Amino acid sequence: MKYCINYGTGAGNEYVNGMLKDAKTVADKGSAYTQMPIKIENESGSVVCTRPWCGTEYDADEDESENPICFGNFGYYGDWCNA
Repeated sequence: MKYCINYGTGAGNEYVNGMLKDAKTVADKGSAYTQMPIKIENESGSVVCTRPWCGTEYDADEDESENPICFGNFGYYGDWCNA
């Protein structure tokens, strides 16, 4: 299956041939401080999962994310959510 990773920057998307878990791994490695959620779309253009952006410092007492991607007190990406 082919997946499109949309980082929400307008600067270009990334494409992955393989399993959804492969696309998530590529997206995590390519994540940056954009203040936008990361979306993975299937070949039809439908969003299949999203890594939401939160514009506050990660706080484990407030968010139960197991694998957040943190950018200090500027914000973080929460765990992947299925669409």
